[in-house]
This record gives sequence, C-alpha cells and structure tokens, in this order.
Amino acid sequence: MATESDLTPIPHDARKYHNYPDSHYVLPTDEQEVERLRLQHNVVKNAFEGRLIFPPLKSQSSYFVLDSGVGPAAWLLDVASELSVSAILHGVDLESRLFPHSRPTNVSFSVGSIVSLPEEWKNKFDLVNQRLLLTALTRSQWPQTLGQIHRVLSPGGWVQLGEVGTWHAGPVSERHRRMLHALFDSRELLLDVSMEIPELLRKAKFDNIKVEVRNLPLAGETGADARNNWIGAFRAVKTPIMRLGGLGFVQTEEEFDHFLDELEKEWDSTPDAEIEFHIFYAQKPTDTSDSL
Repeated sequence: MATESDLTPIPHDARKYHNYPDSHYVLPTDEQEVERLRLQHNVVKNAFEGRLIFPPLKSQSSYFVLDSGVGPAAWLLDVASELSVSAILHGVDLESRLFPHSRPTNVSFSVGSIVSLPEEWKNKFDLVNQRLLLTALTRSQWPQTLGQIHRVLSPGGWVQLGEVGTWHAGPVSERHRRMLHALFDSRELLLDVSMEIPELLRKAKFDNIKVEVRNLPLAGETGADARNNWIGAFRAVKTPIMRLGGLGFVQTEEEFDHFLDELEKEWDSTPDAEIEFHIFYAQKPTDTSDSL
C-alpha cells in the first residue's frame, strides 16, 4: 500500500488543512471549503424535499441535538431555525476555523474528536446528526464513533447519518473512482462505507434501522449544483494525492487538474450521470444500560 513516506510528492499549490493529531481527514479547512460545504448542505436538503430531521422524534418541549463533524454548521443552524428556541444544539469538529462567526444563543461549538466524546455527555442527546465522514473515519474508527454516539444518546434517542453512495457517468468516472479508492485505501478510509453502515449500526446495538436513498442528477442545468459540489470535493483532495506522488494516476498538478476537468465534462454531458446519497437513521433502545 502506498504511503506518504515511500512516494515522491508532486509540487503543487496546496490549500490549508488542519493539523489535529492522528487525523485522516482528506479535505481542506479553508474558506473555499466552507462555501462548498454550504452548497453541499443545500444540495442534500433539496434532494430530500427540504427535510432536515428524518427519525420520528418523540414530542417534547425541547431537544438536545449534537452535530458530529459540524464543519460550518449549515445543517445545525438550519435545524435551529426549525426547532423551538428552548432546544439546545451543539456541534463538535476537529477544526474551529470552519465554525460560523455568528450563531443563535442556543447553539454552541467545541473542538474535539468524535471518536472520543466527553464522558459527561452520556445519555444526553435526543438526536445526533453526522454527515459525510467517509473522508475522515478509518475502518477501525467507524465502530468507535458509532459506539460513542450510542453512549451519548439518551435511551430512545436517534442517530442520523448521511453518506454518499456510488456514482456513474462513463470511463473517466471509473478511472477517477479507482484513484479515489487508492487514496482512501492509503489512509484506511472507507469510500464505500454506505454499503456497510446498516451492519455497523446493528453491531453498535441500534434498533429500528432505516435508510432513504436519492439519486441526484449530475448532468446539465438540473445537475449543476450537485456536480459543482462533488467536483469541488474531488478537486479539494488534490494535496493528499500530490503528496502520494499521484498514486500512479497523474504525474503533475496540471495533469490532475486536466483529469478533473475531463471528469466534470463527462458528468455534464452524460444524460444519466447520477450520484447516490443515503440517509440512515436508527434508534438507541429505550431499555439499554449503556456501558460503552
């Protein structure tokens, strides 16, 4: 398996990434990425008919909500506008640079790893949301993270996970997907984690596991926002790929940029080009004695 220590890095114009210890995250943490993440939130929200909360939360006057890997908090701030002002909403992330500069008084943020949430959060939250952490969590960290989420949920509380599935368009997409697999494998990340999440949830002792899937068009004007979002994400992993010497797929920064230009053209011009998005949700049993 290729590693950063045994391949010659390719010179390139690097973006800003965080330096959290033992992080495997492959995306940047600059203002350009903040804007992309906001676009991504709107793309996913529109694909699911404007819905933000999928599980049937029990009726109560207020809720404790955690956004795991909150980033610029697009989802959390949107939810804050829908819930009562008595709701308490918190976001946790490795990088504070992504946090919004302004927030409602019932929204807060902290820097930390979702693999090790604070002990005092046990049985605290009614809902934990987590979206698109296939770019951050290794194979061994997925069970740890779901175990932590299970621990901090109140009995009867829900977890909600959003992850991308497969995408298809043509031969450029197939070659690009092979390059992403090589990158993800080098960091022990799971590009196809959406296929494993139901079993991971079962092993983490969640019940009532549900999934909703949408196929988002990538071609033409209809697919412009989804296309711009995911092409933006794929361009954003340039630095990790350059640091690994191009992984046998590209040899220069210019070649990488051209590859992504061709990918974007293929998506735009292929009428049936699509990308899957999955929303999983599952419940912590009400009769649990959580010892995780």
